[in-house]
Amino acid sequence: MLAKLMEHYKLTLGQIERLTGIDKTTLSLLKNGKYNGNKAEIETQVIEKLKEFGYTLPEGLKLSFNPDVFVFTQNVLQFKELADELLGSDLTSSFGIVAGRAGRGKTKTAIWYAVQNQSAVYVLYVDGMTIPQLAREICFEITGLRPRSFYDALIEIEKTTKYKKRLVIIDEADKMPKKHIEMLRGLNERCQVPIMLLGEEVITSKLSEERRLKSRVRKIVTFEPISVADVSTYYQASMGINLDPEVSLALWKRSQGDFRIIVRDAYAIYRMLKANETTVVTMEMVQRL
Repeated sequence: MLAKLMEHYKLTLGQIERLTGIDKTTLSLLKNGKYNGNKAEIETQVIEKLKEFGYTLPEGLKLSFNPDVFVFTQNVLQFKELADELLGSDLTSSFGIVAGRAGRGKTKTAIWYAVQNQSAVYVLYVDGMTIPQLAREICFEITGLRPRSFYDALIEIEKTTKYKKRLVIIDEADKMPKKHIEMLRGLNERCQVPIMLLGEEVITSKLSEERRLKSRVRKIVTFEPISVADVSTYYQASMGINLDPEVSLALWKRSQGDFRIIVRDAYAIYRMLKANETTVVTMEMVQRL
């Protein structure tokens, strides 16, 4: 109990000695479970004395963890700026590219944007998808219909987007064959539908090889590694915890800029906090990850 109080309030042995009148040597032994006398009695005296000064642990410490909180990183802001620009522009240069290593948050950002904006739809390209299948998925997200043929899907998309522009966000686009991207170029021309392609860095070189596609790209946004501030913000948003700057830096170094690692580590930290009935993340916890 004494160790938890000290951790919770960042109390030193010297401070407790001044408050309770019990020497630091005894307090250190109590804290570390090495006191040879009547530990329960002397620790109770210390705890009761500290209570007089307002140092008590919250009863029934409530700590929850929501891993799905959304953090507005610089990457997210750049994504939104490009998506808004594509929706608000004319047909000229109406392709956008979002590139970056896996784990940087591209997919989560794209889904968030599509949920927040009814003019945007999110489509995941799956390896092996044919051109008609991809067109049908795009049609379904835009119209709610999944026609049998490619041509019927095209007609339905054209009818719907004639009255309201839609932004089509294609995830895992770096895995698409060039002929699929050419189909999207045709869709862009015929239906005046802006397209945003998401993928790892190879997507930029794939497009640069095709002059007709390269000229249509309005902007390329590269998802950079997350920052130390993003780590702190995530812990505050997901658990309501304020991290010590040294701890934030250590967690950031472990992540190597990958948000997935931050989320995974946060869950492990959450379990440690619950087990120790505390809300203070220590360097020792980080070292145990």
